[in-house]
Amino acid sequence: MNRPLFDRSSARRARPDPVRVAIAPRRLWHLLFVAFGGLVAAAITVWLFVLGVPQRALYAAAVASADLGLGVRQVEIEGDQRQDRLSIYRELLSGGTDSMFLLDLEDMRARLAALPWVLEADVRRVWPDTLRVILVERTPAALWQESGRYRLLDASGTLLPMLPREELAGLPLLVGRDADRAAATFLRLMARHPELASQLAGAVRVGGRRWDLWLQSGEQIALPEDARAAAALARFAAANAAQPLLGRGFARFDLRIEDQMVVRLTPEARLAAEARRRETAEATT
Repeated sequence: MNRPLFDRSSARRARPDPVRVAIAPRRLWHLLFVAFGGLVAAAITVWLFVLGVPQRALYAAAVASADLGLGVRQVEIEGDQRQDRLSIYRELLSGGTDSMFLLDLEDMRARLAALPWVLEADVRRVWPDTLRVILVERTPAALWQESGRYRLLDASGTLLPMLPREELAGLPLLVGRDADRAAATFLRLMARHPELASQLAGAVRVGGRRWDLWLQSGEQIALPEDARAAAALARFAAANAAQPLLGRGFARFDLRIEDQMVVRLTPEARLAAEARRRETAEATT
């Protein structure tokens, strides 16, 4: 007996078992909900804008989006070494709403840049609920002393909060009534000559017109008025590189006369020089 080419009952038996798909984790559902809510909020905002709905309604729609998961929930901060984090949070979260749509990033950057240690601030949205902040902080460059009071300055002459004594080691001391206002130009000048800057112990502002430098080895360099100071210091640096002048018994290098250098010996070096002259004179007689 011929068997049928197609047996319906065997086909039903050979049918594969259905594949069971596990229910998505709670986190996935949350992300889907947030994404859907964000799309809805964005669509409503655009629709209201197209219809010319007043600003108050647009604001209300943006605020409502925060309840759908598009509000600030996390703040990531990089580059903060000395600036207090609470002050950073205060400036970031001082607005009237935490809606990601309503964040004024430029205003946040400006407020952060006004903090004592902050030089630059970059603030970005990371959707759906995060603010990322990258800071560049100011670097202490000098101490300024006036009337017995010490202040900390950065390379631009901006006043900084005072640090513990152990963190001030190696900073040059600037003394004088307007030394803070002239500090930026002076520190840029010294930065051109790192071999001298590394030996700078302090500098005295004289008459609001020029500087006297004090080196760690004890020598003093009298610079001319500010307009001629750069050229004079460059000549001194070149002469010192060609034949070391520091640590050779000189007490003072006076560069105030253009194209000249007047030197003064230390008392010890002067006595030694006089002794050599006497020995030479006695040897020739």
